[in-house]
Amino acid sequence: MAMPKPEPQALKAFEALVEAAPGATVKPMFGNFGAFANGQMFAGVFGDSVFVRLGVEDRTAALKLPGAKLFEPMKGRPMREYVELPPAVFKEDKGATLWGSRALLFVLGMPPKSAKKKAAPARKGR
Repeated sequence: MAMPKPEPQALKAFEALVEAAPGATVKPMFGNFGAFANGQMFAGVFGDSVFVRLGVEDRTAALKLPGAKLFEPMKGRPMREYVELPPAVFKEDKGATLWGSRALLFVLGMPPKSAKKKAAPARKGR
């Protein structure tokens, strides 16, 4: 599957969302970007989509926004805690701040995720 490159408009919206999340770390992911706090991803950009990770109540509210949907990077495989936000959210003055803050608070309430240890190289037999 070819991974889409971040679209300029989505990248701008993602950057606005991350600016509203103090202490966030941005990392490249599959040619796109994810925003992390405590080792947990809370937002990302994927092609022309910007998505956030939300708790049940906030996710329910976000999915009521016209054009919002569960984030589905691969057809038929939605990421259940992530909502793809409609572009209209980022045209509002506080849209990025609102959803970025809610996503950040959600992951800050989770246990920190530790970095994965790299596997030791395979040893050849004698």
